[in-house]
Amino acid sequence: MMSSHSYKYCMKTKLDQFISRNQKRNTHLYQHGLVAGHDYVVCPVSGERLSMIKDNYITKILRMNPSEYPDVQRICQKRKENIKIGLHQIDSTTGLSKYETGQQKARSILKEVDSNGISGYKKKGEKTRATHMANIDEMGRNGYRRQADYRLTTILPNGLSVEQNAHIKQKDKLIASKISGTGGASKLSKRILRPILDFLDANDIAYYFDSTEYGIKDIDSGNYYFYDLTITKFNIAIEYQSAAWHANPMLSEDEWNRWSPPRGKKKTAKEVLQYDYNKAKALYKNRGIVTYYVWQQTQDTTIEELLCLLKTLIMKS
Repeated sequence: MMSSHSYKYCMKTKLDQFISRNQKRNTHLYQHGLVAGHDYVVCPVSGERLSMIKDNYITKILRMNPSEYPDVQRICQKRKENIKIGLHQIDSTTGLSKYETGQQKARSILKEVDSNGISGYKKKGEKTRATHMANIDEMGRNGYRRQADYRLTTILPNGLSVEQNAHIKQKDKLIASKISGTGGASKLSKRILRPILDFLDANDIAYYFDSTEYGIKDIDSGNYYFYDLTITKFNIAIEYQSAAWHANPMLSEDEWNRWSPPRGKKKTAKEVLQYDYNKAKALYKNRGIVTYYVWQQTQDTTIEELLCLLKTLIMKS
């Protein structure tokens, strides 16, 4: 059995060992005149040149989750070209390409069930979990805990931790795919905004709402914002402002001073309203879209006014 000292030594030197081994095996990647991106890619964590950054390297050498790895080019163009040529070679016996044959074989093996009724997929998952839980370091941390600490303490070239970069990468993907990062619209906002949604549907006007909220990244602050209902055809965004979560500037002085959100981080009415204003400013600055507020206290009147505005815009268009 490996002693705690030996285990500690192996864990500390694993990346160093890889770097030494990589520079011997891949000396051709360090030759003069090669072009980054075409002949090789660079790992932003280790700084090593590789032809391909594999998930296995990320999990076993860097001890990171592949989904949290920086969003960089992970395979050089030259390697892509070589793989493409190899994968399209046809097996004369089966008539399938090497890629198709390999995929079929892998799926077949993982689907097989043993005498205990356990599939290869399940055994693979259990093995991974057991490995992480069993590998305890000198600080009493299992593999999962070490991964979490690594994400929080490892700083990448952009000055942010692995964890921070992972959050940025996730939000960028949400915005690019127009998928809500907030869990969708509340039941209350769905009910109150229903007349506007029905009107838009009846007139075949596209909009972003609920699970497909419109999102942006403010180029100045770096903040991410998602909006309740966005109608890009008319450069309009509509935010439903519930009395519980949004501070209405029309509140009385006493109500304003006493207001705070029902749960979560304690914030003043001024702080919450300023956030809403910053959110609206960012949308106009970055997309030229104007935000209209539907305050819960005056929701019926505001909905009628917005319907009137939309009808006018349709007539003009």
